[in-house]
Amino acid sequence: MDRPSWAPVILSGALPRELSDLLAMAILGLASIQLVIAGPVPFTGLNISWLLLLLVPLICMLAASSNSPNREREELALVAYGGSSKQIELRYLLRGGIITIIGLVPILLRLLSDNQSLSTNLGVLVLLVALGGSTYAIPAFRRTHSVSFVEQFKG
Repeated sequence: MDRPSWAPVILSGALPRELSDLLAMAILGLASIQLVIAGPVPFTGLNISWLLLLLVPLICMLAASSNSPNREREELALVAYGGSSKQIELRYLLRGGIITIIGLVPILLRLLSDNQSLSTNLGVLVLLVALGGSTYAIPAFRRTHSVSFVEQFKG
């Protein structure tokens, strides 16, 4: 039996679709709006950068940890379909990145509207997106590499 393409396995779950994902985007969006309205340009002061560096991983981790039993069944089905654990982890990495990007849209729009250098600010945003994606993928990594996951797949 040939292994399927990577695209259906990864792209089938890359878009946020659960309530916890929508809540995470809403929380990040509200925090971003508050930071934009509050005053100084984002990422010019340490307090704003630290706030987002703490908020993004915590929100993404909480969103990824919810609804774990349903996600585990879905992951088992993807492995049975022929997907690998790396593909499953990549789809959660992409989903976490998308959640972070959508949540930080107000800050991105503020940075684009200001006439400042984008290189440093864009670097911080890329770091936040990577941080959000990687923390969203951590629970999936734990599930797919656990002994119980392997036993359920065999049985």
